[in-house]
Amino acid sequence: MTVVPNWKPKPWIAVVLNIIVAPLGLVYAGKPRWAGIFFVTTSTIVMLAFFRAFGGLSDAIMGVVQIAAVIVGIILAYRAAKTASERIRPWYTRWYSLLAICGAFAVAIIAFRACVYEPYKIPSTAMAPTTAIGSRVIVQKFGYGHFSTLGLKFGSRPISAPLHRGDIIVFEFPVNPAEDYIKRIVGLPGDRVVYRDKHVFVNGVDTRGRQLDDYLHPDLPKYSQRFLDKLDDTTFATLQDKDKIKLVPNDFAFRDHCVYTDYDVQCDVPAGNYFVMGDNRDNSYDSRYWGFVRADRIIGKVVKIID
Repeated sequence: MTVVPNWKPKPWIAVVLNIIVAPLGLVYAGKPRWAGIFFVTTSTIVMLAFFRAFGGLSDAIMGVVQIAAVIVGIILAYRAAKTASERIRPWYTRWYSLLAICGAFAVAIIAFRACVYEPYKIPSTAMAPTTAIGSRVIVQKFGYGHFSTLGLKFGSRPISAPLHRGDIIVFEFPVNPAEDYIKRIVGLPGDRVVYRDKHVFVNGVDTRGRQLDDYLHPDLPKYSQRFLDKLDDTTFATLQDKDKIKLVPNDFAFRDHCVYTDYDVQCDVPAGNYFVMGDNRDNSYDSRYWGFVRADRIIGKVVKIID
């Protein structure tokens, strides 16, 4: 008769596992239900923090809350292992099971970010006043055929979801595809876009609406003029400075589709490409300078902005 030795989890291993991948230490300590509850709780805290659901709490305070949650998880894993009684070792506590659980979570998270939705943080003022530095946006990935996340690209397919004038998109920067940019679609394939005297004309229609109150930049002691613009059914605010800005374009693909003069820019958007601009018109490096965004470089469309 085979004798199966009793097993007792080691507290230090539970702690190390929980530090590496919380709440793996609780699984190892024989508390899979605790691990599930802890995972759901901490994931909820992280999501609520991202969506700014806690009102005025700063990112620093939320960071402290998340660190406290990790510490609580470590303490729970240590105590669970310390007080566990000897028994036949459960299958889910073995190294290969723990590795499989960890791998499954990683694959699920990566697949969700690459194919469904992915969060981004705004790094500049180019899209002000729509977004500010530090704003969060949720980008819809499905339907746009660009399966990538965390610097990894897994494949691509043609766009199947609609794109409209006025949509905000995230895309690979044509000058350096390793960088992700966020801009608003102004011109669709086949459109004629003209930028003249700080007005944007799409197929002969001026997108400029009425003037709003001046905008005080939160990061600079500076005011900019603010206007209400419209592209198809999308209404949004844009900023511009009073000083004249000289546009110095780069050399780019389909450069012959654009004409630059001393007083305007005229571009015919080629098939399979898009003309994009930032809402902060005089402080945005966009299609006026480096040309068009190819359809296969579009990562996804912004579906939610979190201030």
